[in-house]
Amino acid sequence: MKLIPQKYLHFFLSVIFFSSISSCNNRTKKTSTNIITSFSGQSISFSEMDQFLESQMDSIGIPGLSIAIINDAKIVYHRALGLKDVDTQEKLNEKTLFDAGSTSKTPFAYLALKMVDQGILDLDTPLYTYLPYPDIAHDERYKLITARMVLSHTSGFPNWRFFNEDGKLDIKFTPGTGFKYSGEGFEYLADVLAHLKNIERNDLQKVFEKEIAIPLNMHNAYYVWNNYVTKNRASGHFEGKVNPGWGANKKKPDFRASYSLQTEAVSYAGFIIGLMQEKGLEKNTFDEMFKVHVENPEEEEGEDQDNRSWALGMVVNPTIYGPFYGHSGGNLSFTCEYQFSKEKKIGYVFFTNSEFSTELDEKLVAFLMKK
Repeated sequence: MKLIPQKYLHFFLSVIFFSSISSCNNRTKKTSTNIITSFSGQSISFSEMDQFLESQMDSIGIPGLSIAIINDAKIVYHRALGLKDVDTQEKLNEKTLFDAGSTSKTPFAYLALKMVDQGILDLDTPLYTYLPYPDIAHDERYKLITARMVLSHTSGFPNWRFFNEDGKLDIKFTPGTGFKYSGEGFEYLADVLAHLKNIERNDLQKVFEKEIAIPLNMHNAYYVWNNYVTKNRASGHFEGKVNPGWGANKKKPDFRASYSLQTEAVSYAGFIIGLMQEKGLEKNTFDEMFKVHVENPEEEEGEDQDNRSWALGMVVNPTIYGPFYGHSGGNLSFTCEYQFSKEKKIGYVFFTNSEFSTELDEKLVAFLMKK
């Protein structure tokens, strides 16, 4: 599975601020005012936002959308719009699941850090001491790789080995000395976590449910597929036609730390709110998760990161309002974005069953700036 290229992992929230508004619960009920406040302090009604999203979906060509907006660490606006499948014309509902792509990495990073707090994993202990990795044993440098390196993309692993001419896993630079976005590292770390818990890898789903999904109100989220996922998952679309995408599909229902999460906006927003409120981890562990580990890196190919830095499992975008955290996800026929300010307790997350999250993100920010 090829994820969204790094150049598309841009973050536009440097110019966005949703000011806090009055009370709302953490699910899908409307607020008493039905108002979102824009960056300029102007009010946006729910009907205006509805009209904007529907018009953009139509003009961009997005079949289905699940979106949640967070103010004051609460979900103040949520919609499930459009079609689950263009062939069947079945409409989305609030239970409809989307392929989260690379945004799967952030909850997995939290899970790894939970095991740090429990004394099971150490961020700076070489992973091979927990579990040797035969696929890369030919390169002794792999014995330098730690969980911290994996979560900050400094392990030296490629994104995916199948992009190499020989299809074999290699190390692009001495671990800890450079930056390269890598799904391979996350998958190795998933094997390590399962080994340390003395469970099968797919049983990490149960650990995820206990440690993250239940306590952080991520009620509708699955790394491992089941009958519920199969029934409620949207169909992916590419160029307006149903397309299974590059990654998670019915033939690959196993736990994949880097891309297999199936979820929707309200559930993922619950997780974001948990991060905002520092729920579930020790204070010093949250400090490690949110601090910059790699500042404004360049990819090996010379591709710049648009002034984005990396925390653990998240991008950090510096702004005049303080740091914004986020990640993009893409699996050809599913794309998504989340962004939030921990300090301001604001943000948003959306999932689409199309290739057009970047286009929608640009239009959404422009709309909110004008109001």
